[in-house]
Amino acid sequence: MARCSVCGSPAVAHIRYQRRYLCERHLIEYVESKIRRSMSRYKMVRPGYRVLVPVSGGKDSATVLAVLSRLSRETGFEVIALHIDLGIGEYSVKSKEASMKAAGKLGVPLVIVSVKEITGYTIPELARKAKRPVCSVCGLVKRYLINLVAMEIDADAVALGHNADDLAVYSMKSFITQDLSNLPKLGPKTESIPGLAVGRIRPLYEVYEKESYLYALLTGTPFLHEECPNVDFNSMENRLKVHINSLEEEKPGVKITMLRNMAKRIKDYPKPKLPISKCKHCGLLSSGDECSFCRLTRRITGRPLGPKAREAVRSLTSSLQLAPRQDSAYKS
Repeated sequence: MARCSVCGSPAVAHIRYQRRYLCERHLIEYVESKIRRSMSRYKMVRPGYRVLVPVSGGKDSATVLAVLSRLSRETGFEVIALHIDLGIGEYSVKSKEASMKAAGKLGVPLVIVSVKEITGYTIPELARKAKRPVCSVCGLVKRYLINLVAMEIDADAVALGHNADDLAVYSMKSFITQDLSNLPKLGPKTESIPGLAVGRIRPLYEVYEKESYLYALLTGTPFLHEECPNVDFNSMENRLKVHINSLEEEKPGVKITMLRNMAKRIKDYPKPKLPISKCKHCGLLSSGDECSFCRLTRRITGRPLGPKAREAVRSLTSSLQLAPRQDSAYKS
């Protein structure tokens, strides 16, 4: 049996790119220290920040929520969790249950937003009505609602659960398709746009998927082990994942090296040329006079539902016991 390189106890993980084994205790400490260093290196948060953590019910968002809830007590920032009920059958039922259990165990306030209550349709139903792929509609709606909730609670940052494996794949896809203006969006953090959008941070920027999984498992943080039933395993992202994982096997640590170098050069990549403006219906970020969410819902229901979504979210968040604010990252 392999032994921990730190204390000699039975090992639960082999960190190949560091050539060492770790036991349960030191694996947990290792993941937390990696996240702590990334948050410091990339200046993700500072004392007094309010951070919104979207939790899907999966392992990565569970790990982000667990570590940030701990670090918040050390650093002095506030954490609020968000779960978006997508209405994807039994999968969404289990996802919501896992999110509620995780937030409850960690003592983190949780906001639950139902897509069907706001739009009248589940995500699969919206996709059928729009005649678009489910993942495309799902991504659009989630991005909108995450930003909406972040704005309504006066958050300074949104902490996403993208791990190093995810980001290596997304970045490589952008290189292959030459969508270079997408690369700055995939860095460890993006800045807020005053009055329109709250910036993103990625605490798992240098954490591998396996490390995130083991952390959630070993700390007993509740999470859903199932994949979304709409995942397309023949997609370009999944095909790239196979090839990049093969390269990682031959060259351990290549993903981390790639992401660190990309972070150093993030300002060298072209920025998106889309104009930044305010949606005439809901007042949130748009590339024209109507945001994607209001356009989608107007075409399906006959009216833009951004204003209704804002009212619903304002009602849901009104009962949160939030710390007093002196300033925020997005206020104009």
